[in-house]
Amino acid sequence: MPLKPDRLERSLKLAENSRELWQKELASQGVGEQDFKKNPRWRALNASCKKIQSRIEAARDLETRGNSAEGDDSGDE
Repeated sequence: MPLKPDRLERSLKLAENSRELWQKELASQGVGEQDFKKNPRWRALNASCKKIQSRIEAARDLETRGNSAEGDDSGDE
């Protein structure tokens, strides 16, 4: 069963929070922002954020398709 957008948004906030914490750790180690993408852990956290964002978009698309399908029953006979 697919997750609802509101649950996915909560997961996204948690994932973004984890990524931000790791970015702060990298910055404290002297790693520049442009070099974050070289760090394996940052890449994994960033990929999680992107995956959840795409799932939110897909869930919203399904929601709008479902709503438009319900509205198409206009009774054209």
